[in-house]
Amino acid sequence: MPVPACNESMSPLRISVGGLPVLASMTKGADPRFRPRWKAIVLSSACVAFVLLLFCLHRPSPARPVPPNAHNWQLRLRAEDRYNDTYPLSPPQRNPEGVRYRIGVIADLDTQSRGSEEHTWFSYLKKGYLVLSASGDSVTVEWDEEESVLRSHLAEKGRGMELSELVVFNGKLYSVDDRTGVVYQIEGSKVVPWVILSDGDGSVGKGFKAEWLAVKDEHLYVGGLGKEWTTTTGEVVNENPEWVKVIGYKGDVGHESWVANYNALRAAAGIRPPGTELGSLPSPGAPRPAWDWGGVSPQAVGPAGI
Repeated sequence: MPVPACNESMSPLRISVGGLPVLASMTKGADPRFRPRWKAIVLSSACVAFVLLLFCLHRPSPARPVPPNAHNWQLRLRAEDRYNDTYPLSPPQRNPEGVRYRIGVIADLDTQSRGSEEHTWFSYLKKGYLVLSASGDSVTVEWDEEESVLRSHLAEKGRGMELSELVVFNGKLYSVDDRTGVVYQIEGSKVVPWVILSDGDGSVGKGFKAEWLAVKDEHLYVGGLGKEWTTTTGEVVNENPEWVKVIGYKGDVGHESWVANYNALRAAAGIRPPGTELGSLPSPGAPRPAWDWGGVSPQAVGPAGI
């Protein structure tokens, strides 16, 4: 069916919002009454942006680690590197009966320190309490029922873990092997090698035969027999046992000749070289910087306040 021709002109299309024409006509220009208020639009947008900016600035940010800088790095360094003078490690227990001090002793088993397992050497750490009566006229020792077995795989010529002394230094418990020259840090029933001490002036290719430990001025002093090394017939071989090792709490080691010191001690006691004297002067409660001497014994050495 033919569509009749449309002779009428296109009628205008009007869309009104709030009574104002938005699009006046598809064929005619825009209504002159429609004028965008640009100043009001810009001002409103600026206000909204300002409010959003304030919100972002005052919004709490998640906690983040402070980036390192020269100032806080120095503060952390000082705190971590400070010497720990805690002694004894456990505070004394006071009661109406007296004072109880926590102590420990270590075993030097000599050739019996070799374990049943291959490449294993061991020692015993025994803990207990030294009880001083309230009147101060009696001392008793109470041992723990269990003792710790300390094991290591380090040895020299088939011998090791012949621990000669027990001491508290820099807030930790240490012992020394008189065969290998290894200073061990004791953590529970575990031993951790800390430093290795060479004999004599430090240039000798064998372990230092350490026999005593002492703490003074934030240093750990490690000494030997205190006499010349001699043959079975008395001939002097060297003076290596008369050297003393001075260890800083960071593990640095110095070597000092104490030949003159030991000679002076022998002279005062009326002993002629190459003779010497052995003794034990434990002082669990000695104040720093007084000397804290330990003992020399083939079975058990100490005690140390732990």
